[in-house]
Amino acid sequence: MKQSLLVAALVFGLADVSFAQGMDIHNRYGESGTHCQVSCDTQSFLYEATVTGGTVAYQIVLEVYHNGILKALNLETVLLPPPVYHYSCPVDMASWGLRPGDTVTFKAKVVGLVLGKIYATDVLFADIVPPGPKTY
Repeated sequence: MKQSLLVAALVFGLADVSFAQGMDIHNRYGESGTHCQVSCDTQSFLYEATVTGGTVAYQIVLEVYHNGILKALNLETVLLPPPVYHYSCPVDMASWGLRPGDTVTFKAKVVGLVLGKIYATDVLFADIVPPGPKTY
């Protein structure tokens, strides 16, 4: 019985690895490492990304750093992944005291639920700038 369970676990684990090859995650601004500008008076930022190639259950982990200090963490589980998954996470930055010259780093990764393997990563850098003219 123990051998049957071991074989089943190995087959399931190998299936997880083989089916998840080719997964990718892209933020709405472009490739990983892209920079965008965010006004220092921004209260909330909507991080958006698209995950493609998923065929096994996974979790999207979003870590948000302000000047290198972890300020926010979001986990979202996708049990039955579609061919294209649109991830969206509002990040409340109202209390962070953003100043021009600061950097907010959004690190997203796709992690398999079975083995915990990282299948895809994305990094977006938000350069904090002075507020622009208000348009009403």
